[in-house]
Amino acid sequence: MKGELLAMGRLVGRSLRIFLRDKVGVFFSLLAPLIVLLLYVLFLGEVQMSSAEAALQGVPVEENVLRAFVDGWMLAGVMAVSCITVSFSAQNIMIADRERNVLSDILVSPVGRQTVTFAYFVSNVVVTAVICLVVLAVSFGYLAFSGWYLSAGDVFGILGLTLLSVLSAALISTLVCSFFKSTNAHGAFVGILSAAIGFLTGAYMPISVFPTAVQYLVLFIPGTYSAGAFRNLFMNGALSEIAASVPPAAEGLREGFSMNMDFFGATIGLGEMLWIFAGTVLLFLAIDLLVHFVRRSSKSGS
Repeated sequence: MKGELLAMGRLVGRSLRIFLRDKVGVFFSLLAPLIVLLLYVLFLGEVQMSSAEAALQGVPVEENVLRAFVDGWMLAGVMAVSCITVSFSAQNIMIADRERNVLSDILVSPVGRQTVTFAYFVSNVVVTAVICLVVLAVSFGYLAFSGWYLSAGDVFGILGLTLLSVLSAALISTLVCSFFKSTNAHGAFVGILSAAIGFLTGAYMPISVFPTAVQYLVLFIPGTYSAGAFRNLFMNGALSEIAASVPPAAEGLREGFSMNMDFFGATIGLGEMLWIFAGTVLLFLAIDLLVHFVRRSSKSGS
């Protein structure tokens, strides 16, 4: 047992060194979510402000509070998408090892297959968590500059949700990327995923504007609940400020920006989203373990 833990620690350290050695890769892993934030600040912020004002239907709301509400919506999307895309990108280390037959060399050593798999998983969690926490720090800095309405509970909730989202993304990406044999195929997949995931989870566009069939389809994507929970935590402070002065406006904004979700006909809020999201984490943990057990059995049988 001690030997397996030592081997896993060395494998995790090796993966982290490989990742950090590629400084360009590290830079772009961090730059991608920050570019989305920058595009919002420079170009998309006014568009979302216009959407919020349209949802208010002429009800007067202080501009700085409304802007903080809209800022929270975009930052929630940036965080939800970053956890997914960074995790999938970081799997490039495992796939490169498989492509160059390094993984085969590792597996013929006395180290167990489960130790190797878990080491890749842990390194992915560490890399994704560090990058996403940096993005989160930048997001908090932006809110402190533009308008801070988060409570201490909101901040700790966002931190906890970030780590849970990283864990969920790592479980899913480990499962999905285990089927890739080349870095080219993986890179193409990550490119498609990065372009689509923000819309499929309702991170860049409120789910309420989707056709009904699409609204039900996105309910099967775990990131949808992560994005929904981030929205509630980032936007709740500003929404409470609006509700204190103009209660009808707050309800219109809550519905218009999908802070509540239609879960197959039932309306769910933050608490239900967190429970469902936690359930998907356990589900993919079970699936990962089952796939690993099946592959291990087939290898030993052959």
